[in-house]
Amino acid sequence: MSETEGTRFEALFEHTDDAVAEVEFVDGEPILRAVNPAFVELFGVDSEQIRGEPLTEYVSAIEHRDAGTEREDRPADTRLQQGSVTGQTAAGTGQLYCRVVPTTAGRALAMYTDLTERQQREQHHQVLHRVLRHNLRNKLVPLLDGTETLSTELSGDLGRQASLMARAARELAELSEMAGKMEYVMDSAATTESRTDIIESVRSVLEEYDDTAIDSLSVEASEAVVAADDRLEIALAQLIENGVKHTDGELSVTVRREQAEAVVEISDDGPGLPENEWAVLFGDEPITQLRHSTGLGLWLTKWILDCHGGELSYNRRDGRTTLTLRVPLATEVTVAGDDRSRISQGD
Repeated sequence: MSETEGTRFEALFEHTDDAVAEVEFVDGEPILRAVNPAFVELFGVDSEQIRGEPLTEYVSAIEHRDAGTEREDRPADTRLQQGSVTGQTAAGTGQLYCRVVPTTAGRALAMYTDLTERQQREQHHQVLHRVLRHNLRNKLVPLLDGTETLSTELSGDLGRQASLMARAARELAELSEMAGKMEYVMDSAATTESRTDIIESVRSVLEEYDDTAIDSLSVEASEAVVAADDRLEIALAQLIENGVKHTDGELSVTVRREQAEAVVEISDDGPGLPENEWAVLFGDEPITQLRHSTGLGLWLTKWILDCHGGELSYNRRDGRTTLTLRVPLATEVTVAGDDRSRISQGD
């Protein structure tokens, strides 16, 4: 290692937020050679006093377990394996994640990330999100029923006010439902190993609408299996619902293949997205309190496509709005010497 590389390594070692211990394996035992300030703070130890001692002696409350990430270059020591662990830190028992990075022969870095605060934030988010959404939905049911009844029975200014209240209640109910979809999408790990027939998904979504809602469906491919999971249908449903809501009856859907991608175009004759909407979604405008997209369905679609390597684009021309969804096709790759096949994204 050059002097410059050594200086950079030392700076990274000293200033990273993760607790890092440099160990040398002596008869299979991880012996501490150096620890960074974050390690000292996390475990409440003295860096000089623990040098030369077994790592497991000073973090003995940590039970390492195999995370199924075996590597040929990983040190062969069962007491130092990558994965989630429980540790007795200076602040008490906490959840940690251990990573082992081999450096030179017989040496490695053991890096510990404290997951306790992150897990607490996630738990608080889940409780807040679900409780608020549940209470919101329960309170909206009688409000929506009551305002819709009033809007039909009252006339004049009172009738108009009741109609506005009913509309606001419906929009809040839709927002609650959207929040549930967003929670499902964001809490589920994306995988491109799943296979989805995008043609069947489009047809499944269109079955929710009567014949008058869709002007035409054009399928220009016999098959379009993509490397995406079931959340892709949620994305398709958002785009088609958006088109149906804003069209005057001329919504068209086209499905085709372009090289290694499946392409779905949803086109309508509605007014299109306001400039501040598409500038945030498809441009470089920041999301602020004054300029932000209210189209949560489109945001949800973009997030789903992003995590599957796809993309969403917007075009407004000749009085028509076209939203185009692209997703990588899935391909079968046969492993040499093996009858099994694995799914990967198309090249």
